[in-house]
Amino acid sequence: EYAFKRNGVPYKVIGGMKFFDRAEVKDMLAYLCVINNPSDDLRLRRIINVPRRSIGDTTVAAVLELSAQLGESPLQIMADADQYDKIRRRAEPLKKFAAMMQDLIERSEEEPLEILFDGVLDETGYLTMLQLQGFEGQTRIENIDELRSSIIKFSNDMPDGTLSDFLEEVALYTDLDRTDLQEDSVILMTMHSAKGLEFPYVFVA
Repeated sequence: EYAFKRNGVPYKVIGGMKFFDRAEVKDMLAYLCVINNPSDDLRLRRIINVPRRSIGDTTVAAVLELSAQLGESPLQIMADADQYDKIRRRAEPLKKFAAMMQDLIERSEEEPLEILFDGVLDETGYLTMLQLQGFEGQTRIENIDELRSSIIKFSNDMPDGTLSDFLEEVALYTDLDRTDLQEDSVILMTMHSAKGLEFPYVFVA
């Protein structure tokens, strides 16, 4: 999929989900997006309680409301959570999350992308969460490893590329999915799904 996206080749996935649509891939990209832009409310909502941190939707809504009112980033509001009546009761998990994200933001300015990516997996507890999910978790870890491979390839292709550059490239790929591409496209499926169907060419990768 990544090779097709990089080369602008339209494709469809039969009997499965596209790589960038998988929850674990979206989660990791959301973490990277918030590190790159702490004011990204949409991605922040996605990952603030993944893994679970006892931060509910009502608390998140209050944080974003205060952020809009005061013109501060949501992370700054969380860092000062004990100063606001609306969110004081959840100050401990909010301040802990803000401190973790601030640390990752600072690391993003110095560390290579793949090292930062490993740090996100470790510091957020996301990898531990998946390791506790058994077989399903292992499959999701493999997808995250694939995303890491794409980060390494990006870094090799663009040695001076930044986190922002990588996220722009990913956005370009995912935008392709929403474009009405020509009907003629590569169809990706398992060997089992291809068995007995009439295709002029089948490539076993």
